[in-house]
Amino acid sequence: MAETCPISQSCTLTLRELHRQYAARGVRFVGVFPDEQTRPADVILFRKTYQVPFELKLDAGQQLTRRWGARITPEVVVVAADGRTVAYQGRIDNAYAALGQRRTVVTTHELADALAAVVAGKAVAQPRTEAVGCFINVKGLPAAN
Repeated sequence: MAETCPISQSCTLTLRELHRQYAARGVRFVGVFPDEQTRPADVILFRKTYQVPFELKLDAGQQLTRRWGARITPEVVVVAADGRTVAYQGRIDNAYAALGQRRTVVTTHELADALAAVVAGKAVAQPRTEAVGCFINVKGLPAAN
């Protein structure tokens, strides 16, 4: 996530709803902020402004960003109970066709579908999609195009 990314901001409603549906079923939600310029106060303000009910944390040294290969905010990673296997990675839904191009109707809900499959003990039908959002400047790596 990124406090300055409009797509990260707009996805909070969907994430709040998914958290409401799945937290009681053992799914842990964590919002990760990879930008090294983000301060703890920025994360606190983001939580308050967008009423985020789950854990938000700074990604010190971009350890989680690097571990999962995230390049976009928001980009979700659904990790299996073993803590190592990625069941799904990519966009939350197809609300955005591209940067600055929001769809009027959301027709696919990849994260919701992935969570439903994981909770049911099934394989995720589409385990990887391309996220649309703001690029993460991963220290030591060339900027994404």
